[in-house]
Order: sequence, then C-alpha cells, then structure tokens
Amino acid sequence: MEQFKGQPRLPKFAVPKGYDIRLKPDLTACNFGGSVAVDLDIVADTRFIVLNAAKLSVNAGAVSFTHQDSSKVFKPSKVEIFEEDGILVLEFGETLPFGLGVLAISFEGILNDSMKGFYRSTYEHNAEKKNMAVTQFEPVDARRCFPCWDEPAWKATFKITLADVPSELVTLSNMPVVEEKVDGHLKTVSYLESPIMSTYLVAIVVGLFDYVEDHTSDGVKVRVYCQVGKANQGKFALSVAVRTLELYKEYFAVPYSLPKLDMVAIPDFSAEAMENYGLVTYRDAALLFDEQHSAASNKQM
Repeated sequence: MEQFKGQPRLPKFAVPKGYDIRLKPDLTACNFGGSVAVDLDIVADTRFIVLNAAKLSVNAGAVSFTHQDSSKVFKPSKVEIFEEDGILVLEFGETLPFGLGVLAISFEGILNDSMKGFYRSTYEHNAEKKNMAVTQFEPVDARRCFPCWDEPAWKATFKITLADVPSELVTLSNMPVVEEKVDGHLKTVSYLESPIMSTYLVAIVVGLFDYVEDHTSDGVKVRVYCQVGKANQGKFALSVAVRTLELYKEYFAVPYSLPKLDMVAIPDFSAEAMENYGLVTYRDAALLFDEQHSAASNKQM
C-alpha cells in the first residue's frame, strides 16, 4: 500500500462509470452516514483499488467488489485511508478480473464547520438557531462526502438519494426529484441520474427554505431558494437567470441541457458562488437583493 502514498494522481487501474450514492444527514448531531455503489471498469492487472476519501470512517466489513460477468464477490484483505494524501486503498487477495463490476462502500462522516465538503451552515427561524447541510466540493472536497475518484478528469454519472430527512425540510441536488417516500416525520428523496460530469460539480442542500419560481420559454424550471421570509429578495436574481438562459440559448445555439436550474442562498459560504450543475450555490449577499436596503451596485455582476 505504501507505493500509493505521495502520488500526485490516482492510478489508472480502474475507471468509474457511475455512482449510486445514498446519504443520511443528521442535522442535530451534525454527522451523516452513507453508502456508495460505483460502476467500475477494471482495465489493468491489479490487486488494488485506489480512490479518494478524506475525513470519513469506512466500514471495512462492508466493502466489496462484485464482478458483473461472473457475479463473484471480492472482499478486500486490507482497507486503509491515508489522510495526508486523501486516498482510500483497498488491497485484495487476488488479481481482479478485467471488465465491469460494482464497488460497494459504507461510510460515516461529520457535517463540518469548515465550509468545504459536506458541511453545516446555520440560520435563524422563529428566533431559533437551526442547521442546514450544504456541499462545496470544488476543488477536491467531494472526497469528504463520499469515496470517489475526485479528480476532474474522472467523469461519471451520479444517482443520489437522501434518506431519513425531516419531512418539513427542502432537499435539493443537481437533478429533479424522481421519487419521494414519506414515512411519518421523515422522508427519503431520490433524484434522476445526472449527465456525465466531474465530482466537484455534485451538490446537495438540505434545509428550510422559501423559493420563487419561473420558467424559460422552452420549459426549464428556474427557482431561487432563500431563508424563510426572504422570497421577495430572490425575485431580481430569478428574472436575470431566466433572461440569461434565453440569451445563452440564442447566442450559442445550444439549449440549456438540464430540466431545471436551482439557485440557493447559503448563509455560510466561502466563495461568492459555485457553478454546481443544476444547483448553483451562492453567498447570501451575492444572490439576494433587498429593495429597501441593498445598494443599486449589488445588481451588477
């Protein structure tokens, strides 16, 4: 395993094709559990699978690789995270067969307060301090949320499910909801599979929000999400977003490729904004405009 430490890039033994990610965020305890099933193509002789992971606890007993053709299940003999390199190394007792298979990993993590990875942001509702869960993965912090090939060149599709979320909260990801199951005070929400994209563009937001909504002329749903009671402050950004999508479609002769565009104001956010595919996150002041108190210059980009 030592040969993989200190390397600038991941080895190319295996190529990720798609991720099926299930996350269970706990906004009270500020932690999360999860699992990921990666469609993986083994393209070279190897007894190792090396991918990125950081600040996660991996359940070694729940790691496996299942080869598609033979259905044989391979369990690693060693599982180790090297935090200084942000890598997870799986060593198997025999050479893995070429071709497609599924790598399954279960893990746990912390909703940190460092505004990167899967983190918590705070807001007030009815004079009570509450947490929301937010992601910021650029440049290399998707690995803090789920084990993955966290380099821009390793592109894949993503299917995301958020489980056991309080039913009154809004849950957002890159794609529209495909299924929502409510069980008492909790809900589980699944999203459509994304187009092929890099890990740093994956996004998740869970919290209490109001929103304003409009549509482009070809039916793309555009929403601006903000803290409860501030919906009017999102109207200017909504108008600009709809007109911008129309302008770009005409100028580039290419339509916007997703069925929706969500923009979300986050109270604690390290950048001005982040161009997550289909779910753009912003610092509050960069998205919202208060007609009574904001300066006119705030309308300029």
